[in-house]
Amino acid sequence: MNNQNITLSHKIKNFVYFQPEVLRMLLLGFSAGIPYLLVFGTFSLLLKDAGVSRSEIGFATWIGLTYSIKVFWSPVVDNLRLPIIGKLFGKRKSWLLVTQLGIIGCLLGISVSKVTADNYTTVVLFAFFTAFLAATQDIVIDAFRIESNDDRKQGAAAATYVMGYRLAMIVTGAGALVLAEHYSWEVSYQIMAMCMGVGLLGWFLSPEPEHKDEPLGESELEKKISRKIISLFSKPNSQQKLNSNSAFQYFVKAILSPFVDFFLRYKWWAIAILLLIFTYRISDIVMGTMANVFYDDMGFTKTEIATVSKVYGLVMTIIGAFIGGYIVNKIKILNALLWGIILVIATNFLFAYMSTQPKDLAFLVAVISADNLAGGFSMGVLLSYMAILVNKDFTATQYALFSSSMTFVGKFTGGFSGVNIDSWGYPIFFTYSALLGIPAMLLIFTLMYRERKMQQSKTKKAE
Repeated sequence: MNNQNITLSHKIKNFVYFQPEVLRMLLLGFSAGIPYLLVFGTFSLLLKDAGVSRSEIGFATWIGLTYSIKVFWSPVVDNLRLPIIGKLFGKRKSWLLVTQLGIIGCLLGISVSKVTADNYTTVVLFAFFTAFLAATQDIVIDAFRIESNDDRKQGAAAATYVMGYRLAMIVTGAGALVLAEHYSWEVSYQIMAMCMGVGLLGWFLSPEPEHKDEPLGESELEKKISRKIISLFSKPNSQQKLNSNSAFQYFVKAILSPFVDFFLRYKWWAIAILLLIFTYRISDIVMGTMANVFYDDMGFTKTEIATVSKVYGLVMTIIGAFIGGYIVNKIKILNALLWGIILVIATNFLFAYMSTQPKDLAFLVAVISADNLAGGFSMGVLLSYMAILVNKDFTATQYALFSSSMTFVGKFTGGFSGVNIDSWGYPIFFTYSALLGIPAMLLIFTLMYRERKMQQSKTKKAE
């Protein structure tokens, strides 16, 4: 019996979700999740309460595109060690601290901005800077997650990250709406700024992860790229100047190397992989852009929206993410991705049906349960897939490429959601958002074909 207890205790202790590097992602995921709705979904209701039109609210959601273009400044975050605090805390931790403090300041800025239907420029600017800092924080936290966990733990780390992220969305969705309804948007955003303290706790408890800091121009890939570029210059003097130029070497290391590495490893299939990441979440994001406005138009109160959508629904998202994190260790990752996109498409059709029915709280609970379970599952699987694709020599930059691609098309397309709803109505809009998932499904089948061909080739060589 004692041996059995020892064995059980050992298994529990070594359970992947109980590892410190996995558990810490709960706090960092919470930190990443706090700003998202405050400049996206919840922010749209703040503007609506101020009398801003649906079309203008839709265009204001383009603030979220900062998350989708973070790849452009990710090389700086990946390679630049901040002065003074970089030496004190390490490269990753110093960037994380700066972004977290900046987010707190910008959320306080939103809280004191006076918003009217004709004058909302200031609050939109604060929201933009919040989104910029939040996107930069995401770059750092993604690097933390990947560099702190081996491949075996990536699924669990992604699921724990999503759990923290979604718990933050309960706070910034349900919590912010209840506070706004019973007090004011000013009080709501001030308390949300205080909630970033959880992120600061995560910063304090997280050790600087191991990552490579090679000198400029030392890696074989950098030398190969440099030789290719230098060979384009015919004059030896120009070649020598370029080769010794530190700005050129930094450009090769920070900008070119991460992307060249990715295409060297996956050849032309890299395009199909990027297209899959581009399209996988379009359906989910476009639908979610105007979800709060849809619930409001259906006649649900802010408290009902908060309770069902932002609390119960997000609990289902967390469950879905944990199921996804578990499933990726049991079946092929592409199979898991396929199931995820099928579920997302199906639940978008449920919204189309709900929009044709009278207000029904029980049906809202059922639809949101299914939608969030599917969304959490697909998100957890996609994060695991992207982590596996990353070369840890270029963690932050390559993952930023993937995560930027993941949201760019959806957020851009979602900016037109208000106009589309005004023109088509909700039933056609949700049908359209469901059909947007089909390209991702076709790309998964394409990559399955690649995997099958590679396996057949390995079998023939073994024979």
